[in-house]
Amino acid sequence: MSSVIAETIRLITGKSRFEPEKTQVDDVVLGVFFSGVKLSSGHSGVAFTPIGELPEAVCCPTSAARMPPAGNLEKRPVLELLDYATDPNVVKSAIGVALVNALSHALLESEKSPGYRIIEDTDGFDLLGIEPREVVTLIGAFGPYIRKLKTMGNPFFIVEKNPQTLRPDEMAHFRPEPDIAATLDETDVVIITGTAIVNHTIDRILSLLRKNHRAAIIGPTASMLPDAFFERGITVMAGVRMTDPDGMIKILKQAGSGYHLLQHCAQKIAFLKPS
Repeated sequence: MSSVIAETIRLITGKSRFEPEKTQVDDVVLGVFFSGVKLSSGHSGVAFTPIGELPEAVCCPTSAARMPPAGNLEKRPVLELLDYATDPNVVKSAIGVALVNALSHALLESEKSPGYRIIEDTDGFDLLGIEPREVVTLIGAFGPYIRKLKTMGNPFFIVEKNPQTLRPDEMAHFRPEPDIAATLDETDVVIITGTAIVNHTIDRILSLLRKNHRAAIIGPTASMLPDAFFERGITVMAGVRMTDPDGMIKILKQAGSGYHLLQHCAQKIAFLKPS
């Protein structure tokens, strides 16, 4: 089976009502926290910027090799850049995934019946309907959800590559990445950060999901067509829709985070798998 992002790209380019070959990239920004793409169609999308995953990020001459076309990405047809989403270079991947998100929303506007529920202004966490005593695994350190689960009293695990991001009292919930399969065996509900799409860990995670899991991918990066993700066990895809593309570019240029996007130029949107 091909990667979930490659399958999503095929779905986008194969939809008869949308013609991505007629669309260009108007602007690109690689922000500190998120990267963003604005299209000539007026649509836009963002994706997590995985700067921390570049071991040479502190060395400008070495890092320059990561983006040879820097300064020359505008006015190019989107089809020339879509393959960035599957590139092992995670900086290119961030641009490509942001582009996939932008194209997804352009396509959704032309679809009258996408085949799944679309819910606005609701957090993906709440759509999972987590019951008392259900075991939750967070794949990625979601600060707001960690605090929420502490309040709810549910048993939970945190699978995180960088345990230094956790508070001392949260280390009791920590599980290292090599233990992810065993951790999911003890889990009822799985919440995955959209970062996994950019750094290409998502396919392995999806391969470990079981039929009895309720699973969500949450975050601005998880804003694309959900079809291929639903086929691989995801229940909820919860991302954002950009309402002000120019505002998005300005915020990301000034080191804006997901909080700033939602405050000024984005709306929460979630896709629910049909029961």
